[in-house]
Amino acid sequence: MSTCTMFSLVILGLCLVTTISQKVGQLSLEYQWKSLDFEWPSDSIKQEFIKNGSFVPESNMASGIKVYNGSVYITVPRLKKGVASTLNVIIEKDGKAILRPFPSWSMQTIGDCSAIQFSQSMEIDPLTGWMWIIDTGIGLMADPTETICPPKLIIYDINRKRIVRTHVFPDHVASRSSFLNDIVLHRVGGKAVLAYISDSGPAHIVTYDFRSDKSFTFADSSMLAESPPSSVVHIGNRSYPETFPINGIAMSPDFRYVYYSSLAGTSLYRIPTTILSNPKGLFKQSVRKVGVKKSQSDGIAFGKKFMYYGALSSNGVYQWDFMKDQNMAAGPDDITLTTQVLVAHDDQRMKWVDTLAFDNEGSLWFTADNAGSFLIEKMNISSPNMFVWKLYLGENGYLGTK
Repeated sequence: MSTCTMFSLVILGLCLVTTISQKVGQLSLEYQWKSLDFEWPSDSIKQEFIKNGSFVPESNMASGIKVYNGSVYITVPRLKKGVASTLNVIIEKDGKAILRPFPSWSMQTIGDCSAIQFSQSMEIDPLTGWMWIIDTGIGLMADPTETICPPKLIIYDINRKRIVRTHVFPDHVASRSSFLNDIVLHRVGGKAVLAYISDSGPAHIVTYDFRSDKSFTFADSSMLAESPPSSVVHIGNRSYPETFPINGIAMSPDFRYVYYSSLAGTSLYRIPTTILSNPKGLFKQSVRKVGVKKSQSDGIAFGKKFMYYGALSSNGVYQWDFMKDQNMAAGPDDITLTTQVLVAHDDQRMKWVDTLAFDNEGSLWFTADNAGSFLIEKMNISSPNMFVWKLYLGENGYLGTK
């Protein structure tokens, strides 16, 4: 190779590094809605849904998010009456971002226990294209009489458009009082074979093992709501007393630990996956408090280098440099939550950062939906109140292939 060629390659490499470094921290608002709408089979069907109360625009709040192969998937949990479709993919139609029920309209039917009743979140394995959908089974959470179907996990192959498996949780694992909230996957031998789910109803972590098609659960006081002031969320000039227990759950990129926290609290805990994957695991002896977050949070997520959480009282997203703190620790299994940096903030459009997800191009996506207000009052659809943000960080999620 000539000296000129080598020099050109060096310059090209420096330019690429410079370009990438300039993009880190770039924040973009991808979608915003005053109210959500769907891709309806026909306008007459939409009007019928509105007439009989099956679609009430003010009852639809964008919550969970995942990104796969350029598509953005959104959950609309059935927290109130009038949610037409609980799992969707965002599409553009006539210049507007609307929701296409996923995988179909028929899979959104309330009362059909083979369909999806209430999805708060899901996870997608980028290696297989399998979407692991948690369904808490409640048709209409606002009306206890509509608790129709048992909680379940549906594994759906996005690429082949087929259900791989449906696991209905036994009542002793996830009962009708459960609220299956968030999910992470655990790869063993390069394959995602275990799922860990936060259950905000009885305050449990549910484990599902794909290999045996069995599930079991763990409970611990660390999963409960904390006492005030840690359980009071302050957003602007409003305060929201919370009693919600375990919510956010995240998998470390080496698949050695699961981290979790309560919505009504600021403490962050972790448990080894060797314990969570074993139905006889000694949870109480193995759980460890890592530290205190800057704010209460809803969703949390690991990239390859950092952990991120939505800071409810700060209207933004924090980054935890866990690798730095781990390097400063006395040993590889001794780490304290210390280095926390605010990486995104907007007092008006990041109220209640809900769920976080990575694409495979180095960006963190997250929803902000002002859920605190949504749950206690009618949604104001006169101005944008739900937002999807994209933050380039130069790293992929814990399941990322790059």
